[in-house]
Amino acid sequence: MSWNPEDKKHEIEFSSTWLITYSDMITIILCFFIIFFTFSTKELSALYQVRNTLTAEVEQLHTENTKLRSEKESLAAQLFGLQDIKNDIKTSKEDFISFLREKNLMDAVDILENERGLLIRFKDSILFDSGKAAISEEGYMILHKVGDKLKSINNPIIVEGYTDNIPICTPEFPSNWELSVARSINVVKFFTEKKGIHKERVSVSGFGEHNPIDTNATSKGRAKNRRIEITIVN
Repeated sequence: MSWNPEDKKHEIEFSSTWLITYSDMITIILCFFIIFFTFSTKELSALYQVRNTLTAEVEQLHTENTKLRSEKESLAAQLFGLQDIKNDIKTSKEDFISFLREKNLMDAVDILENERGLLIRFKDSILFDSGKAAISEEGYMILHKVGDKLKSINNPIIVEGYTDNIPICTPEFPSNWELSVARSINVVKFFTEKKGIHKERVSVSGFGEHNPIDTNATSKGRAKNRRIEITIVN
């Protein structure tokens, strides 16, 4: 059998062509997997971002829920506290009414409830002579009994003085303001010096003819406006 160089040439060309085709296919497959992996990585990264975002939002919602629950519990506690205060005021009022009735003082004072606490209102004629700030003998007897009751509780006490709108002008009291303040101070001094009530518990002020509770156009209304108010603070 004779050897033909052309046959060998064709065989080499065929083998080379096959290798090139195989190499191209491998390259294409490799590129495909690289592209697929790239897309998968981006998608995973996006999923991680979504997961992190959702996790952060869930944590924020959990924090807000915890805060709201805490606020709800705080409001509930405040509500119960207000109810307790209301009950305490009611009890104090009933207790004071019983005390005043026992001491025959119901005609001397009025007892009210307001936003600050329990208010005991004295007519000025019971505690003071007209135009005077010195406590009368009858006033001492009344304040002595009330002071015993005030000493038995620990709440802060506010003493406030008021007058009618009839001007006063004396060397001692140039205006109703001075008169109302002097009367309040004398009541506080009696409680702290004679009844042993701690000074830290008591505050004092005078408003003169301001803040009337009735008309100043009649003698009856003016009599109501001349008063001393003692507030037992909640």
